[in-house]
Amino acid sequence: MEAILKEYFGYDTFRFGQEEIINHVLEGKNALGILPTGSGKSLCYQIPGLMFEGTTLVISPLISLMQDQVDSLKRRGIKAECINSTMSKQELKKVMTSLEEGQLQFLYVAPERFNNEEFRISLKQASVPFIAFDEAHCISKWGHDFRPSYQSIIPDLKALLPDALILAVTATATEEVEENIQELLDINNEAVTKTSVKRENLKLMVNPTYQREQFILSYIKNHQDMSGIIYASTRAEVEKLSDYLHEYKIENVIYHGGLAKKERSLNQEKFVSDQVKIVVATNAFGMGIDKPDIRYIIHFNLTGDLESYYQEIGRAGRDGLDSDCILLSSQRDINLQQFFIDRATASDQYKDHMREKLDQMIQYNKTNKCLSSFIVKYFNQNEYVEECGRCSSCLSENRTEPMTSEARLILNLVKDLDGKLSKEHIIQVMRGEHADNIMSRGLNKEENFGVLDSYRTSEVNHLVEELVMRGYLHYANYRMHLVEKSFDVLNKKVKLYTVPYRKTYNERVDVSTDSSLNEVLYSKLIDTRKNLADRYKLDEDAIFTDQILKEFAKKMPQTKQDMMHIQGVGNYKLKHYCPYFLEDIQEHAGIK
Repeated sequence: MEAILKEYFGYDTFRFGQEEIINHVLEGKNALGILPTGSGKSLCYQIPGLMFEGTTLVISPLISLMQDQVDSLKRRGIKAECINSTMSKQELKKVMTSLEEGQLQFLYVAPERFNNEEFRISLKQASVPFIAFDEAHCISKWGHDFRPSYQSIIPDLKALLPDALILAVTATATEEVEENIQELLDINNEAVTKTSVKRENLKLMVNPTYQREQFILSYIKNHQDMSGIIYASTRAEVEKLSDYLHEYKIENVIYHGGLAKKERSLNQEKFVSDQVKIVVATNAFGMGIDKPDIRYIIHFNLTGDLESYYQEIGRAGRDGLDSDCILLSSQRDINLQQFFIDRATASDQYKDHMREKLDQMIQYNKTNKCLSSFIVKYFNQNEYVEECGRCSSCLSENRTEPMTSEARLILNLVKDLDGKLSKEHIIQVMRGEHADNIMSRGLNKEENFGVLDSYRTSEVNHLVEELVMRGYLHYANYRMHLVEKSFDVLNKKVKLYTVPYRKTYNERVDVSTDSSLNEVLYSKLIDTRKNLADRYKLDEDAIFTDQILKEFAKKMPQTKQDMMHIQGVGNYKLKHYCPYFLEDIQEHAGIK
């Protein structure tokens, strides 16, 4: 394995996560690899492919991405081809013959190719021991770039190639996407390799300026001779911004789906080959771009979700050197993204899901907490995070409010009950709430019970979140744990400051302890969700997550109007699922 890595790719050692993924495949397991953008995901299937007898089939979403991969393999003396819609009949026949005769080590295809009966016949005649799904988030209906064709070919593959091993690789998978991919591709938990999405060399910044064009112009002038991508949401915005830069003698090229294929290819080549340093583009640009020295990525508009944003900024700094990722936005961007969702040809349930994703993107844009920690926690709630110390939030001059004494009180509570308290428990104890779940556990007898009784729920939540996002507390599996950094605060080695939060803190809070979580009701709601999931053949979380059911059990909404105020309850769920839960709540409250 190491010999192949050296001989074909010129590397002496594997990057973190690669070897583990390859070993899962070599052990005969279907596997899933979730690695950050630029961390060498393609090697995870190329190396096993070189070790297996026969042809490795790679499912890939874009012609340009496939062609780049094939060209790269051919330069290394590896027999690789791709099939795409631009090929002539003669070219296609030649590749199919090579496939049937076992002359190919790798064949790249788009999922739509499976609609071709001749291809299916050739595939069945070929020796294909291994299948790789590149950009595997496209498989999941909960992914940011869901392609139904990616999912629809899975039964075909299992029928045509029942003995083939499967590897799925992606950089952008939330926990729900990860679970969905595992279910669809029969991947067990032990064959999942997931490394942190954190990129130490990316400096994340949110700039609230209203003068976005002027900011970009000034930034470029201060970073001359550096390569960068400027993303805009629409073709019109791309062309307008490009013209603006040209007016100030800033050379750039544009890239969007409205350009002729020849012009897109030419502009991409100019950027990759350093003939032009700047490309202004829609999200159509970037996938498969093999340019390691992109020093900055600026988003002129808010993206629709954090997965898309992370994938796009992941194209910066692939050489490991420091690079800037700057988000600009306006209120109009939010309206535009909401318009995109409303106009999408998708189910109401899926639209509600996309609205939730947009809401998270808006929170990233508004948060005063570490941006790096925010992204890491979005993709993996159980990962331990520390403040990066270099993002716009960490460097904010607004961190003037002392919070050391409050932090010690919170950490002392966790120290006494390490691993036994949820975030909600901590807030309730610190505020001195006589809720059922606090009283039944005897938490009202804790020394720190009620020491922050003058603080609002949102204010205590802010303090707890600050400690988590800055690495002084670890929140995993809905429980709080002390870490080594906790004792720097407890032993009075550090002083902590935060943004003013007791009067002006406006960031939306997902936690409410206005009423206690009634555990009897919560248990009933869990049962109702399971029955609905069985009836409609859905994942339980697709109906409502545990967190939303906890909100129901706390707030006890007794009308649909009440339920609409709880985050995660959209129109589809309000109509189809909420009546069942309302019935439980009303019965528990003695209304029925």
